[in-house]
Amino acid sequence: MVKRQRGFTLVELLVVIAIIGVMVGLLLPAVQAAREAARRMSCSNNLKQLGLAMHNYHDTYKQLPAFVYRTGGTNSYWEGYSAFTQILPYIEQQPLHDQIKAASVDFFHVWHGGQLEVLRRTPISAFICPSDVRYPAAGSGRDNGPGCNYGVSFGTSISWANWTLQNGMFRGNSDGNARIRAEIRFSDVTDGLSATLLASEHLAGDNNNALLMNGKTSEPRIGAGFAGAVQFPTQADIDIFGAACLATTTHNSTNGQHWISPQPTQTALNTIAPPNWRFPSCQTSSSGFASDRDGVYAARSRHPGGVQCAIGDASVRFVSESVNLDVWHWLGARNDARTFEMP
Repeated sequence: MVKRQRGFTLVELLVVIAIIGVMVGLLLPAVQAAREAARRMSCSNNLKQLGLAMHNYHDTYKQLPAFVYRTGGTNSYWEGYSAFTQILPYIEQQPLHDQIKAASVDFFHVWHGGQLEVLRRTPISAFICPSDVRYPAAGSGRDNGPGCNYGVSFGTSISWANWTLQNGMFRGNSDGNARIRAEIRFSDVTDGLSATLLASEHLAGDNNNALLMNGKTSEPRIGAGFAGAVQFPTQADIDIFGAACLATTTHNSTNGQHWISPQPTQTALNTIAPPNWRFPSCQTSSSGFASDRDGVYAARSRHPGGVQCAIGDASVRFVSESVNLDVWHWLGARNDARTFEMP
């Protein structure tokens, strides 16, 4: 008697394959969500670390670092040093800070060139959000750096160059030669540390000025002036500026590259426009490198629905991209005397 072997029929095999496909389709979004949750937690930890570093710096020097330290040799803002450069000792980067200080002769020389070319390219995980995308470097010039996804807040003000108009927790130097500093003390944050933004997120560019990036981007377009108020402009004024910038393709693509450089979209941002603004970030005029101009530099991230924010008391919270614009404006300013419920 011949024993017959039992196997799958073609129909049964197709049914099994279909069931496996459905299961994979159901599980994949959950896996992706779990991965993003882990990346978001890592990003939150980074901002917490930066917030605590700022507090430790303040404990030592009784003031926060300026977000721009102009170099003594040229007095050019864009070649100065960022607030993140100053807090390196407080994120376990003391040797790197000491080397930069020595190579620049106490931050006198510019941040690019010579020995600083090697130092400034040091990757620091505390400055990188794992949810963002890193793009290949284009060449080996000053445009390329190790990456930086965080920026300190200079407030609800378009002014990057004029420290007297910056109403956030960070300001730039007033004069490099006279060494007149414009650092903020915690006592200057009259709205309270728990009601003032310290830092948030932005995205890395693709180092390609010829083509605009697709999807979410912090690449700043090149606009022509800003008709609204320097501080606390209206929704209408912001939208008019944003729509005009959307209509131009001229842009910078080196954003999110340098933790050593003090420009907006590198280590600074403002709260003029809401998180993940529907219009592109935009300078008020053209520039030769990055965003060394006044402009609207919105917080942006690849986290679904909003951005991570470090608050002045070193707490971290997720702020929705649908946050009320007035509340976002008030959160960005240190001294507007407005009371509001934290977003």
